[in-house]
Amino acid sequence: MALQLAIDIGNSRTKLGVFKFRNLVDQKVVNNDDLYQFSSFVPFAGIDALIISSVNREAEKKLNLLELKCTQIRLSDQLPLPFKMEYETPETLGKDRIAAVAGAMKAFPKSNLLVIDAGSCITYDFLTADHCYLGGAISPGLQMRLKAMHQLTDALPLIQWEGSELPQLIGKSTISSMLSGAINGAVGEIKSFITTYQRQYNELKIVLTGGDANLFEIELKNGIFADPNLVLKGLNEILIYNRD
Repeated sequence: MALQLAIDIGNSRTKLGVFKFRNLVDQKVVNNDDLYQFSSFVPFAGIDALIISSVNREAEKKLNLLELKCTQIRLSDQLPLPFKMEYETPETLGKDRIAAVAGAMKAFPKSNLLVIDAGSCITYDFLTADHCYLGGAISPGLQMRLKAMHQLTDALPLIQWEGSELPQLIGKSTISSMLSGAINGAVGEIKSFITTYQRQYNELKIVLTGGDANLFEIELKNGIFADPNLVLKGLNEILIYNRD
């Protein structure tokens, strides 16, 4: 069977997913500086269609996609989507948010969906059970919160946090207090959003993805469906939708 390729180009890294129809058979994360080696990451011969989502044009140029003789689709606000768009400014809507919603909708096609992407920013996206995208919310991610405290004050240090567990609630130093405020505060925010949506919408499924998803998944526990490849799967769904 022919293969499809989903490409998600971010500011510094690119995620690649190879699919046999809807089955993810291989995936890689590549630094954008290494994209000139693109042909060594992907089985060119088997690819008959690809979809690309990009926020970095310079990195995209390194791919030399013209060498690939296959159907190529670019995710944009003009591309038909498998759900109805009621966002007032679709041209400004993040492509990763669109793809994550498409991936979640395929997994839970009959449910109201709250999709949470815990990355550089924490985004919340809501899709109704009848496949209508209403919008959501954007707040600072963990590193952004820590960086803002440093940049917008004179005394607070810059912290590069790469932990895998929640910090103690009561910080006993300036650094541990900042970590508690940023990380435990983000957990509290996510819990509050979930509770508020659950009060307003029945049969709500919560789908979590993003680089910090594992940390939040442990704390949020029951009723949360985590998928680190949700954006790639969503891109593939959009590709299939536009080929049918």
